[in-house]
This record gives sequence, structure tokens and C-alpha cells, in this order.
Amino acid sequence: MFKVEAQERLALFKNRNFLFFTLSGLFATFGNGLNYIALSWLAYSQTNSIGGVAMMMFCIWMPSIVFAPLFGLLADRYDRKTQIVISNLVRGVVVVAWVMLWHYHVQLSLMLLCSLMGIFISFYMPCAVPFIQEIVPKKSLVSANSTIDMVYEFGTIVGMGWSGFMLAIVGIKGTLFIGGGLFILAGILNLAMRRPAVTENKASQNESWWASYISSLRYFKSKPDLFMPYMSQMIIMVLLMTIPIILVPYTREVLNASTRVFALYEALYSLGVLIGGFLAPILCKKITIKKTLALLLLIIACGLFILSGNDAIGLVYPVYFFIGFGISSWALSISLSQLHCEPEFQGRLQATFNGISGIFILAMYLLMAHGGAGFSSQGIYLSQGLLALVGILIVIFYRKGDSREP
Repeated sequence: MFKVEAQERLALFKNRNFLFFTLSGLFATFGNGLNYIALSWLAYSQTNSIGGVAMMMFCIWMPSIVFAPLFGLLADRYDRKTQIVISNLVRGVVVVAWVMLWHYHVQLSLMLLCSLMGIFISFYMPCAVPFIQEIVPKKSLVSANSTIDMVYEFGTIVGMGWSGFMLAIVGIKGTLFIGGGLFILAGILNLAMRRPAVTENKASQNESWWASYISSLRYFKSKPDLFMPYMSQMIIMVLLMTIPIILVPYTREVLNASTRVFALYEALYSLGVLIGGFLAPILCKKITIKKTLALLLLIIACGLFILSGNDAIGLVYPVYFFIGFGISSWALSISLSQLHCEPEFQGRLQATFNGISGIFILAMYLLMAHGGAGFSSQGIYLSQGLLALVGILIVIFYRKGDSREP
């Protein structure tokens, strides 16, 4: 069983577009891991508080909320490969240029850099999700998305793991410069992809941008079977982007543990994501995508509920591994949205739900920045567990429309 799954995954890389897309993702997430640590360190140093990091994340996420209708429309109207190239190349050029100006004593605002990065990051997902569907056969979507998710996690692990070493050797400027260079390399690999043959939507091309965006919401409303995939995807994204962040105050304030313990938790979480990314498609073949998605969300919910009442260091090791395992459900929710949504609407709907997710993610970051407002890290874990529970209920009980898996 495992051998067959491994062979199917390797066979995906015979597809030139999938190979270059995945390699570009590896370098981009490696660069993102380096930049995330360097920028967080710089933001914290400039403000001497976690509020600086929260403001940095605010600037990165806000464009995906404000410009969701525009970015979604661009993804559906214009060539997605070109926009993916722009996202990676321009991000890299912006970081490299900012560092070079800083080197020559022209120091622009850190928040300006983060805002520019946020704008071009926001281009990526609305284009990437439908682009994967254009280059991979429908029967291979779950395996393809899980493989990409594993590669992204691996790139992030390596980037964040090497960041401390790079900061010690070349400093913040050098680390950011290398991270920007990796984004540029990712963009070059995207250029090597062949443009897939797709049918243009003439009606959408003739609509105004606002009318086109509204038509995507009407399409969503007319397709009840889209509710479960997109709602579960939105919930998992919120969990994916906030669970690792809460680990910092939880480790320090509740467990009173060392940085080494924190690093081990992060490593086990990432290992769980990698193993889950390999095993989840096998489970899908045995018990369907929907049941596997519900099971993985249940694992996350149980883990979060345990953390909300736990202060023992040892118990967190297996719990964080299983939470990471459950987070591999992200690839399944993406696959379900691809399977049920027409490609010409995917960019707009992806951008819309990314924007909604961004609102909740920003709220969590701002909550961390104002930790004295009566909220504890364990209280946040409890609220995240309840959110995962809502996701389970949606996956299991929402049956409106034709929700059969193709």
C-alpha cells in the first residue's frame, strides 16, 4: 500500500509543470521561512514587544482582505502562470531592493516592506489552486495537493531551521537578501512551466470587475455543494496560521519550558504534517475524502482541547505531533473545492475565503499583541478546539446539494 502510494507520488513529477511548480514552492517556502524569522526578529527589536510582530503580520495579511475581489478577478480573467511568476519574482525583488537600500543607509519602513510583500503574496493562492487543477488530472488531485503541502512544509522547516544559523553568520540583512534571492529563483522556475491550455470565459471578460465578482458569489450561492469544502478550508487555514504562533506564549507562560523544548514541539508538529501528507490520500481511498477530513479535524480538536487544560511538558510532545498530522487536512479541503468548483470561478472564490480567513487570523494576532485583555494561550487553544469542532460538524452534517465525491 505504502509502496504504491510512493510510486504514484513520484509519477506526478514526470509532469513538467508539476515538477517546476513544486520546486518553485520549495524554494519560495525556504525563502519565506528565512524571511519570517528575520522579519519577526527585526520587528520585535524595533518595538521591544510582541506588538511589533503582530503589526508585521497585520501588514502582510491585510492586502488579502482588502483586495480579495480584485485579486480573485485577476486570477480568473488573466493568465495564472504569469501571475504566479509575478508573485514570486516581485516579492524577491522587493526584499532584495529593500535590503540594498538599507545597506546604503536608506532605511525604508519595515511595515512598508511587509505591506508590499503582502500584496504580492495575495496574488499567489487565488492563482495557484486553480492552476494545480489545470496541470494535474482530476483523479490525482488529492495526491498532488498532499505532495505540494508536504514540500511546502519541508521548505518552511528548513528555512526556519536555517534562519538562526544564517542570522549568526550573515546577520539580518544577509538573511533577508538570501530569502529574497530564493523568491526570485522560485519565479524563474515558474517561468519554466508551460502555459496550460484553458478555455477562456468570454462572458466574464465582458463584465465589469465588480459585476464579475458578484457573479462568483451568486455562483457559490447556486451551488450548495461548495459550502462544505470552502467553509472547512477557511477553518483549517485559520488553524494552520495560528496554532504554531500560540505555541510561543504557551511554552513560556504555561509550561515554563526552554527554547529547546519549544523547538522540539515545532519539529514534531512539522513531522506530523509531513507524515499526514503522505498517509491522508491513502485514508481517502479507504474511507472517502469527506470522512478522512472529518477524522483529521477530530484529531486537531482533541489535541487542542488537551492543550487547553494541560500544563505538563511531556504530554505536549505527542499531542503536537498529532495536531500537525491533522493539519494535513488542508490539502483535502483544497482538493474538495477543486473537485466541486468550476475553474473559471475558483480564483474569485479562493480570494474571497482567503480574505475571510485573514480577518480571523488578524484578530488572533491582535489578541496576542494585547495579551493583558484577559485571554490566555490556553483560552485561545480552547477557542481553536471549538472552531475545529465546528469544522467537523459542517463536514459530517452538511448534506445540501450534490456532495458526492467525483
